[in-house]
Amino acid sequence: MNNASRIYEAYLLNKLVGFIAIIHFPHKTVRNLKKVHRLVVLPDYQGIGIGKALLNWSANYYVKKGFVFGITTSHPAINKSLSLDNNWKMIRMGRMGRIGSNTKKTQLNNTMSSMRETCSWKYVV
Repeated sequence: MNNASRIYEAYLLNKLVGFIAIIHFPHKTVRNLKKVHRLVVLPDYQGIGIGKALLNWSANYYVKKGFVFGITTSHPAINKSLSLDNNWKMIRMGRMGRIGSNTKKTQLNNTMSSMRETCSWKYVV
């Protein structure tokens, strides 16, 4: 976790169930860009909207303060959720990276982020 990130936590019945870390992202053309550095929800609480609530709350908070807000992710559920939300606009899609030549064939499966679509999203109001 980057020490410069700002952390916001999600609680359910006084139990910490997730967090989001936001970082100022240096960019050559966008001066005031904030990006999601980490978005984590405990496994037992995934799929019920906690991550999306953290993401939308953070996006709304930073956009109201005059920042551009974005996330880059290869998580299929997050990409699907954002594609259905009018407040999010996809600005880039591709692959996360390449598999090295020393990667064993048994390691190549759909759970690797390098094998999934990676999308960059921008929050728009």
